Formats: sequence, structure tokens, C-alpha cells
Amino acid sequence: MATVEGTHTRRGDGRAIRYRVDYEVVRNTIHFRATFDRAGAAHEGEFDFDPSRLGAEAAVDAFMQNHIEKSDWDVTP
Repeated sequence: MATVEGTHTRRGDGRAIRYRVDYEVVRNTIHFRATFDRAGAAHEGEFDFDPSRLGAEAAVDAFMQNHIEKSDWDVTP
């Protein structure tokens, strides 16, 4: 499995959330398992991407940034 590690700065409090994503690519689908350095369970799933437009590592990083950004909206008062 390949791995991507990254950081997302939370909106509002500015805390950095580090993450690690182990993933594998099957044609145009990425299967992943993400873990976070702050409290929270691992997150597993899959998503489709267009390998002719974006590499798998960049797709995983973009997906995680978007996914975490959406979760920021869910928990901010």
C-alpha cells in the first residue's frame, strides 16, 4: 500500500490536524484507511478519480483536505 501524510489547519481554532492515509488504487478507484493524530477513529472508504487528470497521491491528498474541511463545518458552533 502507498501512504500519504499531511496536515490540515482547522478553521476557527487554527489547530493543525495531522493525518496518515494508506491507500491502494484499483483502476480508477482509490481504497483508503485514514488515521488522525487528534482524537478520532480511523476512517475507511473509497472514491473514484480520473487518473488521466490527477495522480493517485494528489487525489488522496485533495480528498483528505476536502473531507477534513467538511468535518470542520460539522463541529464548529
